[in-house]
Amino acid sequence: MPSLEQTHRQRGFGLVEILVGMAVGLVVTIIIYQVISTYEGVKRTTTSGADTQQNGIFSLSTMERDVRAAGWGIPTADLMPCSRYFTYFSDGTINGPVPNFPSTPVRIIDGGTAAGASDSITVLWGSSVRANVRNALLQNVTANPTGTPASNLQPTTSVALSSIGGFVSLTDDVGNCALTRITGTAPNPASPGTVILSHDPGTGSSTQPVYNPPASYMTAQGWPVSYNTNPRIFDLGTLTQRTYYVAGGSLMSQDYFSSTAQIQVANNVVSFKARYGISDAGSQVVNNWVSATGAWATPSVTDLKRIKAVRISVVVRSPLKERLPDGATACAITTAAPVSWPSGPVIDLSNDPDWRCYRYRSFETVVPLRNVLWANLS
Repeated sequence: MPSLEQTHRQRGFGLVEILVGMAVGLVVTIIIYQVISTYEGVKRTTTSGADTQQNGIFSLSTMERDVRAAGWGIPTADLMPCSRYFTYFSDGTINGPVPNFPSTPVRIIDGGTAAGASDSITVLWGSSVRANVRNALLQNVTANPTGTPASNLQPTTSVALSSIGGFVSLTDDVGNCALTRITGTAPNPASPGTVILSHDPGTGSSTQPVYNPPASYMTAQGWPVSYNTNPRIFDLGTLTQRTYYVAGGSLMSQDYFSSTAQIQVANNVVSFKARYGISDAGSQVVNNWVSATGAWATPSVTDLKRIKAVRISVVVRSPLKERLPDGATACAITTAAPVSWPSGPVIDLSNDPDWRCYRYRSFETVVPLRNVLWANLS
């Protein structure tokens, strides 16, 4: 039988021991919380940095690829000097000129200097390998594509001309240029070895827009009545016209010749800026960078020949806000707005009251318009 002293010793912890244990446990919990909190902050910064770099590199490489393709399969300005360009687009709901049609390999739209404003850029190229071949027409052409012989296109050669669904550009020495889509081809009985190309209008839909206007539209919009001064066409093949812009915190693209759908290229892109690299007349050396404002908002035919390169910058932010330091009440992770490039366009993100809570990276490159250079435009 245990003694009274042994019974007393088996009663358990006293109050002092419990309080000491609780204090030690609390200290350990605080230490663990601090370690986890620090680790989570480091993980957030590291993960955000990786996501930012991935979005930035992908955005820049995607646009760079398309800018390098710009001008392929498009007649040079020397061969097709257009003083006025006519296009048509109808998806069954709306109709009018092809949205953002640049009529040149690259067209920048300046977004201005307001907070959150970004530029946009449209690139254009075709698939034809003989776009710069002059295809004279056997007869004068009536602009109204009614299906009559006078409106059909009868080139002097059938080599490399667009098949059904392809595009051609109709022009003459007056300087009017019209984009039209081929709707039918047939052998030309009056000229063996050549073809007759039809460009009849139709009814468009959201999935299959049409690009040939009805007579009423051309009359209302002042399209040329006829091409009768050395009429000719240039084969463009399949056209790609892609516009890049920033909307809703993402880099978006839209192509009116394949799908009118807006496609998200990358998320967490907050700004996009672009400038033309121009040369002196008769030179291929870029000696100045200009924004698409003033005379460069709608460059003349002469100035279009001087554009030899494009400089672009995308600014990407981290997907998550950074944690506030202990005791801080306002974000100060980023204290100064990111820079597009040295002496480049100003980036203003103040439209977002929380912009200082994120980290940012700018991705910038210069893209030569190689197809323009190869054409040796002066």
